[in-house]
Amino acid sequence: MKTLIWIPFLAMGCVTLDPLLPFFNPIHCSEVSEQTCDPDHPKWDETDPDWDLACVTCDEAYDWSAPHPWRDATLGDEYTDIRGIPEESVERIPLPIQGGKELDAYFIDGHGEVAELANTTIVLNHGNFIGMEHYLPRVRYLYELGYNIYVWDYRGFGKSVPTDPPTLPQMMSDARDAFVQAESLAPDPDKLIIYGMSIGGMPAGEMAAKFKGCAQMFEAAYNSVTAKIETNMALSLPGSFLTSGMAENDVKLRDTKTPTLIMHSDTDGRIHIDEARRLFKKIPDDTPKEMVVIKGADHGLGGDRGGIPEQGLAAYGEIMMSFLEANAPGCLAD
Repeated sequence: MKTLIWIPFLAMGCVTLDPLLPFFNPIHCSEVSEQTCDPDHPKWDETDPDWDLACVTCDEAYDWSAPHPWRDATLGDEYTDIRGIPEESVERIPLPIQGGKELDAYFIDGHGEVAELANTTIVLNHGNFIGMEHYLPRVRYLYELGYNIYVWDYRGFGKSVPTDPPTLPQMMSDARDAFVQAESLAPDPDKLIIYGMSIGGMPAGEMAAKFKGCAQMFEAAYNSVTAKIETNMALSLPGSFLTSGMAENDVKLRDTKTPTLIMHSDTDGRIHIDEARRLFKKIPDDTPKEMVVIKGADHGLGGDRGGIPEQGLAAYGEIMMSFLEANAPGCLAD
């Protein structure tokens, strides 16, 4: 019966599914209320209120040192806590976009204790839930590991304006603007790592296709609308028949020369590991590349186990550092 839903689109021929994708789940700061910040509200019944609350209103600043219920597995034997980020290390820099609007963006100076990473910047493209507030723990992880971080919120997420989520063309345009801004802020513009988490794989892929990072990393990333359609919808036609290719990383990056790290869980319930393998196979064999499969992780911060970094921050940091040392030494200090 699912196939019948798409008959009108197929009959129109040239119409694609791009306007319907991706499937965003933001909470804009103007929507934050006692309900979105109440762990007992029915909205959170099937999620994890320890991680999934939206409490920061538009006129409040984010607390980059807020306490979090870090999992024992995340801390392991190496950490007793994950340090907060000092206010003086965080600079809010609005990102101007087409139409005279501004997206919420931040540059975080690293702590400088890891000499190899003192001038290395992660350009973080986060997932599709709530917005910046939800991903502050992930920024904290990267800060703890020693990176500088540039992070931005998509349209409709957090404090970004406009309040409506982006269309696919808008997201790609905004991604290009975000990379240019990150490049202008980084201590060394030649040491930018493009990072895509979950749906952040889409803007990360656009950045990687249009600009030169010293490396690109995809964590539990949404890499191909075509693969998602072919995997999840009852269609006899290939997904490429219904998409423009705008979000197909396996097509956009098939000629990439940028060292590529793909991290994915074998039990990711939202983005099947076969989608990550599909991208890995399409990256040229003469391009330095590595795929690391994490056993038993969920997709993101919440759930019973959390995502890939939550399985052990030290191990996560070692995966990244080992990859850079072996495949992308240009990302590291000489």
